[in-house]
Amino acid sequence: NRQWVRNVKRTPRVRLSIGGEMFEGEARFLADPGDHDRVMSMVRRKYWMFLPMIALWRLLAVFRIVQFATGAFEVTLSKS
Repeated sequence: NRQWVRNVKRTPRVRLSIGGEMFEGEARFLADPGDHDRVMSMVRRKYWMFLPMIALWRLLAVFRIVQFATGAFEVTLSKS
């Protein structure tokens, strides 16, 4: 489902399966710019190999060829 961001914003209750274990939790969209920047910094460090593609995507967004919108969630989990 490519609409997962909208779905989580609408219904923040989530269920994840990690290594065969089920977790339930609540997602919170990070609207605070400081929180968003902190998370995006972690994403850039982890996925450094995609930085050229991200830069190109941002450039294309300047010319309105594509839409560049990022979002981040914080998820609090509890084991089911």
